[in-house]
Amino acid sequence: MDIQVSLPGKVHVAGIWSCAGAAMVQSDIRDAGLFTARYYAPNISGFKRQAGKPMLETLHIRDYALIENLEMEFQSGFNVLTGETGAGKSIVVGALGLALGGRASADTIRAGAPKASVEVVFRLEDTPPPLAALLEEHDISLEEDRLILTRTVATDGRGRATANGQVIPVAVLAAIGDELVDLHGQHEHQSLLKPECQTRLLDGYAGAEALAAEVAALVAAITQKKVEIDRLETDDRDRARQADFMRHELAEIDGAGLDADEEVPLRERLHLITHAETIHRLASETYALIYESQETPALDALSSALKNLEELERIDNTFAEPSRQINEARSCVEMAAAELRRFTSQMEFDPEEINRLNERLSLLSNLKRKYGADIAAVLAYRDRIAGALEAYDNRDALLDTLRAAYKRLLSEATEKARALSALRTEAAKKMDREAEEILRTLDMPHARFETLLESTSLTPRGLDKIAFLLSANAGEALKPLRQVASGGEISRIMLALKAVFAEQDTVPTLVFDEIDAGIGGATARRVAEKMAGLSEKRQVVCITHLAQIAALARTHFIIMKQQAVHATTTSALLLIDGEREKEIARLLDGSVSEASLKHAKALLAESRRKA
Repeated sequence: MDIQVSLPGKVHVAGIWSCAGAAMVQSDIRDAGLFTARYYAPNISGFKRQAGKPMLETLHIRDYALIENLEMEFQSGFNVLTGETGAGKSIVVGALGLALGGRASADTIRAGAPKASVEVVFRLEDTPPPLAALLEEHDISLEEDRLILTRTVATDGRGRATANGQVIPVAVLAAIGDELVDLHGQHEHQSLLKPECQTRLLDGYAGAEALAAEVAALVAAITQKKVEIDRLETDDRDRARQADFMRHELAEIDGAGLDADEEVPLRERLHLITHAETIHRLASETYALIYESQETPALDALSSALKNLEELERIDNTFAEPSRQINEARSCVEMAAAELRRFTSQMEFDPEEINRLNERLSLLSNLKRKYGADIAAVLAYRDRIAGALEAYDNRDALLDTLRAAYKRLLSEATEKARALSALRTEAAKKMDREAEEILRTLDMPHARFETLLESTSLTPRGLDKIAFLLSANAGEALKPLRQVASGGEISRIMLALKAVFAEQDTVPTLVFDEIDAGIGGATARRVAEKMAGLSEKRQVVCITHLAQIAALARTHFIIMKQQAVHATTTSALLLIDGEREKEIARLLDGSVSEASLKHAKALLAESRRKA
């Protein structure tokens, strides 16, 4: 797509947002001479991404400050944002900070809009280990190697944060953001300010990451052993009382002589004995009805009936079947009577047995009430307390074993931690010299950098408390990085440190705002070269007013502010070729003249030769 406009004096520039259906806004660029705006899709020749490197891919902002609807596609390597003062360059960076978990405020919502929203897309084909662990911890899955973070802020102050559509707390969003982007300048999103990051980077610089991991693992094992020892040693009287109580429980269960299968037969026997008298009476009466009735016993009646049927059968064979059936019935009655007689003659019951059965079942119920839902559960509980008592009785031996293991682990961890401290101390001296040399090239000739290693008790990080200290100017005391000056100075400091830690740092995207404050000439060129060198290993996004920096960038956006009758909005445009030359010329002397254009072309030609 190619949008060209060439008008003298006052120029309308079509602002195209990438991947947004070629939406357009109108922009006034005053006093800039002739200006032709052209947008090229970022994936055409000359703008192909470097495969595999994690990077910020897309930033989409809606209704944030002066921005109504803005989408930018960044590239790997060196990206710059330029534009007139007040055009909204820092607004873009502020929106990015919001999407990465920065402080939200309803004041940032564009006038008349119900909410502001920012979406960032990161390509993570090779996810840095700290970030991968964080995503796994919060069960966040990548979608086609993309991580999409969104943040919305409503006028009532309520907000929402998501990662690949999953709602997450802002604190988690901020933690993810810390692993993805470092914002250097007026925004507080800098991993290098955090002690844990400083320790990790120093260990990487010293080649001591494996040793640091061993120390951390040993300290974790020591902590676990200490917990086990404390558990055995703490409040021994209570543990003794508990052991006595468990012995009582064990004696009670063992004294019952339990059988997991005894309860059902007991209840069946009790039921039988409880109804023994009724059973005996009814069985006797039934036997009498069959054999001993004063009237006609049932068996005699059946015999008489059978005799009649046999005689009928001789007369007519039709009665053969009824005769057979009555004969079978008489046999069944005889067998039933014999069984009844046997049962009544053998049936014996002792009234005391009922008491014994009731007592036994009562004991079982009591044990179940205390220790389990059934006898099997009671016996399982018995085994558990027996094991606990055995452990208690063997407590002294176990304590001796744990203490010996604790002492052994402590000795090993201390030895390795001392070795780690030695590596850190040696590496810190070299690293400090390297950092100071780079700071001097960045127009900070009196800067002093020092890595402070304070001895501490053994922790997962070893025997050192590490802090990066800096004195930016002559006569100033060394202070922790978080306390040094802000703006371009801190940005240059961070640039220097990022250059030192280029191999160790895992944060894929670096954003520099106000890095050119107070510098120019040869210093600006050195800053530009340092950033370009850093962009070979990390994605760099820089807001700048300096042509020397902008000229070395691989991707160049201009940020513009459009003023209409009822509203002012900010947009962005990707510049290439002639348009980029004009913007570099404007940065050189504030206008596009023959001299500034010639200088701009020379700067761009030189940057291409270095690339």
